[in-house]
Amino acid sequence: MPHANVTVGMEPTMLVEVENEAEKHDMSRAEYIRHLIRQAHDSPFDEPDTVLCRDENGSTEEPKTGAA
Repeated sequence: MPHANVTVGMEPTMLVEVENEAEKHDMSRAEYIRHLIRQAHDSPFDEPDTVLCRDENGSTEEPKTGAA
């Protein structure tokens, strides 16, 4: 499928964090940003099969309540 290029502005420190996380998951910066968009709670896109983050119990679910 063809891709369209999109420019996204962010602070340099955020860019460094995005690049570090992308590298950690063996993804390009663009792949990582697309993954983040797809996994967003209110994203209109299909959720990716790959899970990048889990909590200390191995769960990928968002907490239903705040900290006790």
